[in-house]
Amino acid sequence: MLQIRPDQMQVFLDYVRETFTARVVTYLRADWKDATTSMDDAALRDWTRRQIDAAESYGITTEAPVVKFIEVALTCGEEFHSSGTYPEAERILMEETDALTKVETLRASARRNFEV
Repeated sequence: MLQIRPDQMQVFLDYVRETFTARVVTYLRADWKDATTSMDDAALRDWTRRQIDAAESYGITTEAPVVKFIEVALTCGEEFHSSGTYPEAERILMEETDALTKVETLRASARRNFEV
């Protein structure tokens, strides 16, 4: 029987993560031009990776919710979730709920500048 070693699995996961990052960067360049124009490609890729890591730290791990998290970060700032500027954001992100509900609530609050 075929067995995948942990190091082989890690290579696969790294590849998936990098291709996702590349797709997100392409999306951001196309749909968020004003917000990303100040970053060159390497900086935007690094920024996107940091946002993916931040989303994952709150249990947001599937593609669509991660992208929504990134959109909020573009609007409110990279550290919106931990800077203390938007305490409502951290409360929402710490809730025990599914990732999609979490980011939809987060986006709605961001639209109101976290004045819930």
